Parts: sequence; C-alpha cells; structure tokens
Amino acid sequence: MLADKSTYYYLKTTAICLTIIAAGVVMALLVYTKALLIPLVISVFLYTILAQTTLYLQQKFHFPHWLALSVSVLLGISFFTAVILFTTSSVGQFLKGAEVYRQNLIATITDISARLEPHGITLDKNFIENYLREMPLFDWLKNFGGKLFSVLSNIILIVLFMTFFLFGSKKAKPITNPAIKQMLANVSVYLSVKLIASLITGFVVAGILLGFQVKLAVLFALFAFLLNFIPSLGSITSVLLPAPVLFLQYGLGPKFFIIIGLLAATEFVIGNLVEPRFLGEGMDLHPVTVVGSLIFWALVWGVPGAFLSVPITASLKIVLGNIKHTRPVAEILAGRLPH
Repeated sequence: MLADKSTYYYLKTTAICLTIIAAGVVMALLVYTKALLIPLVISVFLYTILAQTTLYLQQKFHFPHWLALSVSVLLGISFFTAVILFTTSSVGQFLKGAEVYRQNLIATITDISARLEPHGITLDKNFIENYLREMPLFDWLKNFGGKLFSVLSNIILIVLFMTFFLFGSKKAKPITNPAIKQMLANVSVYLSVKLIASLITGFVVAGILLGFQVKLAVLFALFAFLLNFIPSLGSITSVLLPAPVLFLQYGLGPKFFIIIGLLAATEFVIGNLVEPRFLGEGMDLHPVTVVGSLIFWALVWGVPGAFLSVPITASLKIVLGNIKHTRPVAEILAGRLPH
C-alpha cells in the first residue's frame, strides 16, 4: 500500500515538474520566435475576418466567390491605406506645431509656478524651461522612424502570409473538425464585432475632438480605434491619452472636463452596452482570465500580444476543452469549477 502511494506521488510530482519545464520551453520559443509568430498570428486573425466578410457578401448580395473575395481584399487595403495616411498626416501636423506646443507648455508652467509661490512652493523655472527648449525632438523622431520601419517590415510579412492563405484556401479541403470550426467561428465573430465597435469608437472620438478643435484629433481617434482591441486597459488609456494636449489647449477649464467626460461616456457605452449585446456570451472567458491573459501575452509579445490576448486565449480554451485530460483547465478559464 505504501509502495503504491509512493509511486503515485512520484508520478504526480514528475508530471508537475515536466509540465513546468514544458511551459518554460514554450515561453522561451514564443519570445525568441515572436518576430515571425506575431505577423503569422495576425495574418490568421485577419484572414478569419476576410473570410467572414467574403461569406457575408456571398450570402447577402449573392456575389460570386471571386467577386466577394476581391471586394473584401479591396476594403481591407483601403482601410489600412487610410490608417497610414491619417497617421502620417497627424504626425506631420504635430511636428509642424511642436514649437507652439513647447511655448504653450512653458507658459503654463510659468503660470503654475506663479500661483504656487504665495503658498511657499517654488519651482525651478529656469531648469524646466531649458529642458523644454532643448527637448530632443529629433531623437524622438529617429526612434519613431525606427519603429515605423519595424511596423512596415511586419506589414510585408503579414501581406505575404495573407497571400499564401488566400491562394491556399482554394486548394485546401473544407474543415470538418468541430473544435477547429468552433474556434474559427468564435474568433471570427469576436474580431468582426470588435472591428465594428472599434470603428464606431474611432469615428465618435474623432467627431468629439474635431468638434472642439482639439489638436491631433485624428491621431487620437486612431489610437481610440486601436486601443479598443485591448480589453479593459485600452479604454482607460484612450480616454487619458488626449489629456495632456487638452490641458495645453484649454487648461483645467470646463472644456477639458467636458471632453474627457464625453470620451469616457463613449467608451463606457460601446464597451459595456453595445459590444456585450452583439457578442452574447462572448468568448466564454472569466474576467480574471482576460486580465491574466492580457498581462501574460503583453509580457511575452509586448503591445501586439496585448491586442491578440483575448482571441489567442479563447482559441486555446476551445482546444483544451476538446481534450479529455485538459478539459478541467478550460472550465477554470471560463470561471467554472471542473466536475
């Protein structure tokens, strides 16, 4: 009896140790191969959206497959072209007005210092003004150029992968595995709803900021669109992001708080009322799982990992749920105790 217990505990300990080692190896592979895996995963998710759009055009408007696919590709290319043009235009406007923003910031700090002096609080105005005047804008621009080159390299890889998927899908056999079909369907619905909700968010934010003539309004609207894909933290960040520019333009006056309030209301309505209505039960992930996956994938893949955290985790949950030995893990990810 004692020998049986010893063997049982030995095997259990061995299994746990091997699982920890395997998890470490997988994490190391994810980190060292992220330059290739990130574009590949993004391509897979973009392809699911493209396939969903193509299917919708075929069923709704009775387009032939080649025409529906062509329209979907053109819509995708037009969208990314518009994003790139808006981004470059906004950055160019910001660089043109950089000196004006610097002078406004110096004037604001001088005003704050004058208000604090009667209360016995003094600021080193000379040091702050000299730092702002010598602000290394060219170094920031150089870093931005490096990041832009990295983004363009990833876009080229994504386009190559998407090309292979599009041409390979004609020769591939239809998917019959229920788990894979469910995974693709869930991810497709999630990404489609998120894309539409993010577009609505971006347009509403653009309307608010342009209505109040806020500087860099289009760029902040683009950030609102992108950050909406990051669960929880993305909405908070998109509301706080324009705050420094709003402060430079309007100070802490009524307009500042009105704009922040409108942005927060937009994020709340779309994120808590509109999206859940169309997603239904969503990806069947517990909120703690969503936050945990956000932290994990952000640590492993950085910002792209934060964007992809929910669909990746939901896909893994479906795979785990269809394997007998890992089904309890899938139940825990959904917030249910395994039977």
